[in-house]
Parts: sequence; structure tokens; C-alpha cells
Amino acid sequence: MQPGIVLVAGPLVGASSWEPTASRLRAEGVRVQIPDVLACADRVPSWREWTSHLLDLSSAEEAPILIGHSSASTLVVDLATKMKARGVIITDGDIPPASGLARPVRPALGEFIAGLADENGLLPPWSQWWVNDATRARLVGIDVLGRDPQALRSFEMDLPRMNLGWFDDAINLSTWDHIPAGYIQLSPIYDHAAEEASRRAWPLRRLQGTHLDPTLRPDETAAAIQAVCRELV
Repeated sequence: MQPGIVLVAGPLVGASSWEPTASRLRAEGVRVQIPDVLACADRVPSWREWTSHLLDLSSAEEAPILIGHSSASTLVVDLATKMKARGVIITDGDIPPASGLARPVRPALGEFIAGLADENGLLPPWSQWWVNDATRARLVGIDVLGRDPQALRSFEMDLPRMNLGWFDDAINLSTWDHIPAGYIQLSPIYDHAAEEASRRAWPLRRLQGTHLDPTLRPDETAAAIQAVCRELV
């Protein structure tokens, strides 16, 4: 029997970003969970608290494959060390360190984010980070999403407003190199991570799309997930 999967969104993007891909997978008979931390918490949890919320929201009836998009790469690795899991698939995110401290974003992105904060440290929603960077907007896919105003509004309804201090936190990862892992590259942003996954001989798919492919290209994303899941299992 094909294992169930848990689709985890990064904290900056709502869990509903996975729904189009989840619908395709469910149509193929795959058992899919999408834990929605932001919808179930009375406040935005800290980075180090996020995994405990995922653990509370994920069914323990079977050992699923955990799939994390973007910064959720660290979250699914951390989650896999705390529950029974068949493996993890990182989707357009950085490969976390083998153990030890893992922050929400790379230092270079952290510097970029710092320049977006207002005088109180409040950041705009993630979708608005790229308004002055047409190249990055194209890579993340927000320009494509913006062509459908209704779809963009629905997407933005789930986006949290983060404070700059939220990014100063770290998760202390346990050793996870014993957990089977695969990688799906969606956008050129993560060429470096895909190359590292290839070096490690992980199951790997490259889609040559955008960072928002789970929302914008669900057929391709679902097919890549199923292919990598088959190799992991």
C-alpha cells in the first residue's frame, strides 16, 4: 500500500498553498494531510514551537512521508525525528544541517528581510516582499499568481504578518541522516540544494518551474511527489 503523506507549508505561506497539489494526489487515491498551524493557533507560533504544533495536528495512525516546502524543509526533518515517518521530501528548500541549530532562513535572505520591516519591525505579507524585484517575483511565481486577482486574494488571506524578531529563533535539530530523504526542485532559486541532493544520491526531480508550483502547477508537482515517494519506499 502506498504510504500516506503529510504536506507542510513554510510558516510564511499558508497551508492552503498545498491544496491544489493535494487535490491531485487525493484523486490518485493518496491519503494526504495538510496540518494548518496558523489556522489552529491563537497566535503565530515561534519557529522553535512550530514542530510541536505539527506533531499535534498530524495523525499517528501510520508512518507517512513528510513533505516540506521552502523553509518547511527544516520542519519536516525535525518532525521526522519526533514521530514515525517513512521518509522526508524537501521541496524547493534548503537542506538542513545534519544536526544542531537551524534558523528559518539563510543569512542572505535574512538581510533582505531586515530591509522590509517598518519602524516597529513588522514585515509585509510574503507576497509583497517582491514588488520591487521583478526577477525574484518571476522566480517565486507571484507574478503569475497576480494575473488572477481572485486567486491572489485567496492566497494572501492565509499569509501571516511576521515581526522581524521572529527570524532570530533557531530549532535544535537531532541527527537525522538515518531518515530516507528525497528532493524536488521547483525553481532555479534552489539549484544549490538540488546539486547537494544529487551529490547525496537522493531521489531527485527538477521541474524548472517557480517556487509556488504547489499552487500554480499542481499536476506536475503531484507527479514529482509520487515519483520520489516510489523511490523512497
